[in-house]
Amino acid sequence: MTIKEAEQFKTNTTSTLRAMARKKDLEVTYLDMEMPSGKTEDLGNPKIPAPTENMPKERRDIIRGCADNYALKIAYHNQALHRDNGQNNLIAQAALDALEQARCDSLGILSMDGVAQNLNAVLESKAKRQGYNDIKEREDIALADALHIIARSEISGIKPPPSAIKAYNMWKPWITEHLGENGFYELKKVIKDQKSYADTACKLLEQLGLPVNTNRYKNTQELQESYDFQNLNDREEQEDPQGQENSQEGHLEDTKENQDTDKSFDTDLDDIIDDLQRNDEVVSEQPFNPAPNRFADFGCYVEGYYSVYTTAFDEEVNAEELADNFELERLRDLLDQQLSNHQGIITKLANRLQRKLMAKQRRNWQFDLEEGILDASRLARVIANPDIPLTFKQEKETPFKDTVVSILIDNSGSMRGRPIAIAAMTTDIIAQTLERCGLKTEILGFTTRAWKGGKSREVWLENGRPDKPGRLNDIRHIIYKDANSPIRKTRKNLGLMLKEGLLKENIDGEAIVWAYNRLSKRPEERKILLVISDGAPVDDSTLSVNPSNILEMDLRSVIRWIEDKSSIELCAIGIGHDVTRYYKRAITISDADGLAQALTKQLTDLFEDNK
Repeated sequence: MTIKEAEQFKTNTTSTLRAMARKKDLEVTYLDMEMPSGKTEDLGNPKIPAPTENMPKERRDIIRGCADNYALKIAYHNQALHRDNGQNNLIAQAALDALEQARCDSLGILSMDGVAQNLNAVLESKAKRQGYNDIKEREDIALADALHIIARSEISGIKPPPSAIKAYNMWKPWITEHLGENGFYELKKVIKDQKSYADTACKLLEQLGLPVNTNRYKNTQELQESYDFQNLNDREEQEDPQGQENSQEGHLEDTKENQDTDKSFDTDLDDIIDDLQRNDEVVSEQPFNPAPNRFADFGCYVEGYYSVYTTAFDEEVNAEELADNFELERLRDLLDQQLSNHQGIITKLANRLQRKLMAKQRRNWQFDLEEGILDASRLARVIANPDIPLTFKQEKETPFKDTVVSILIDNSGSMRGRPIAIAAMTTDIIAQTLERCGLKTEILGFTTRAWKGGKSREVWLENGRPDKPGRLNDIRHIIYKDANSPIRKTRKNLGLMLKEGLLKENIDGEAIVWAYNRLSKRPEERKILLVISDGAPVDDSTLSVNPSNILEMDLRSVIRWIEDKSSIELCAIGIGHDVTRYYKRAITISDADGLAQALTKQLTDLFEDNK
């Protein structure tokens, strides 16, 4: 594609997006390779990947699909209504988001044939990235993702793209069992009325056994003023008689809410755009020989040195970059609501820890001094013998090493639900406690960017499947709070752990190396690394083509090196998993409910041992 052709492609795509969204002045930005990926929450300024030279049809369709996703969301999704219908239960909220996404997709598909092809390209890209073709059990795919695929297909009448067929076939019988053969017909009848659609969707979620809020639509009058709930069939009579190809039938009138529509349901555009932006340059430039991601002292397992096939798709990212501010606040509110009964217990344990730390720091006195504070406890002997001089006392500054604590949390899929929620809340309150005691804390998380290997596996397949490639997935290391940031400014970030789709595989050895390397650069005299995990390292992509013990033995070698040769103090808490076989200093608890007590005990014991 020449420069002139690329510019014409941009012009055509922009015109189509504006026409579909009915916003003739909408500003559209095309991201070049060196620019950061766009975020779908900024619908006032959609950001779309730029066309490239020799662009294949697949990429062309995905770019158009990204543009169509923006346009349909601007046109048909109302922020105020969707927020008012929000659910306290995370799974229910994710499912509702997915059904709303299916509604917007279907409205576009039923209106224009080209939209179906473009949106299918986006869904195909997501399905490949998530490894849907490799799934073995239904639970390997989130209910929300399955609902989006099935509802979109049932409402619009088009088949899912090839890579999503397996997900459709695995979940369809279960959903049909709960909703009946005509489960989505009621949704289809009200597809053009978001309020009625949301009411019907909530009834379906109840049939699926999900807890649904009963106090929805508190601000109905306000919503009526900002949004016309009239069925879109009535609006079709007022459409432009010219019937332009890119017009949207039944488009909602412009409102402030529609202009500022939030990222209240996840279309996975961020990951797709990011993949498109980096794919070409990575494939051409990345060397694929083993690349250890650690110091030479780390990492030998019994069958050879631990290696990494490619680090090109690895990611170290701040929590704020994985969700917009509104979503972080929403997730934080859900976290607080879910754990309201636990917060008092955690706070009580944290206060106990604080009292011990403060006492250790300050409550140490020297007696029989010639100056200081009068020692009233010894006045009796002065009265009995006036020749004895008055004695004084002074509070002694106990040497307390300048300390930093790093809490590394397993963000794998097995932590989904209650365990990750309790981990987030506990670390939040413990971090506040340590901060009040003058100790710095860092909160980190580790997972992978994709199930079943992601882009790393795709590159390995393209290169002829070389033997024993080493780690074969795209790791994602998340910074929820760095040691220099106060917890009051970062506490909302911890809600990100509840985001649907975030938690995937866990490669513990490299995560500990990453956290260790961050700590080793800190200036504090004492450094503590505390790991919270619920199982051994697991990554299906890596384990399927390497020795079966590669991840576990790497974890053991990393732990052994830190415990034997490093000044950093390492300890761990296992949730329902015996981590004492890995760590010298570890506690194993039966479930997440005991995490607050275990974390408090670990930290108390560590500071009791402080010399």
